[in-house]
Amino acid sequence: MGAHPFWRRRLLPAFLVLLTLNLLLAAIWTVPRTLRLRNVTARVEAARAEAEQERQAVAALRDRADAIDANTADLVAFYESIVGEERVELLPTLEDIETMARAPGLTPGSRSFRREEVADAGVERVAVLLPLEGSYEQLVGFLGQVERSPRFLTVDRISLRGDEEGEAALQVEMSAFMRLAAGAPVKRRRTGAR
Repeated sequence: MGAHPFWRRRLLPAFLVLLTLNLLLAAIWTVPRTLRLRNVTARVEAARAEAEQERQAVAALRDRADAIDANTADLVAFYESIVGEERVELLPTLEDIETMARAPGLTPGSRSFRREEVADAGVERVAVLLPLEGSYEQLVGFLGQVERSPRFLTVDRISLRGDEEGEAALQVEMSAFMRLAAGAPVKRRRTGAR
């Protein structure tokens, strides 16, 4: 028996060829499926990330829409209850300013005013220049009255000139805001005095 047994000569090489062929077929079958599965998994993860970004974008848009709705409601309330219509409220507002100045004991001088439209707002700014005489405490009292006023008033500038007795000559520039009547012509830079 000098040669290798039959199974080693004939069966082993055939077995090795079949094993190699089997491994090759398994690789050909499995590798593309594994790659496809990885590709599908990556696409699913990317789709989930994109969906989350879209959810966040939709939430941000909803928040923005809610803010716009709230701002719109505030604007309607502002126009309906805070600023009055110019042709109805101008004279009473000027009289209220003078009354507020007299309440703490200030002596108002001759007031003047100028009117100008606030661009793209549907309101008119009435700048009131009011000379006053009185003490610092009276001025503080007047400013407190302005702050508590139901009218939409702002104090833009105060200039003060005092004397030794504690009396002061004040120049107060205020702004009152009035709603323009729908379709009303714009009155720019018109001034008046009293």
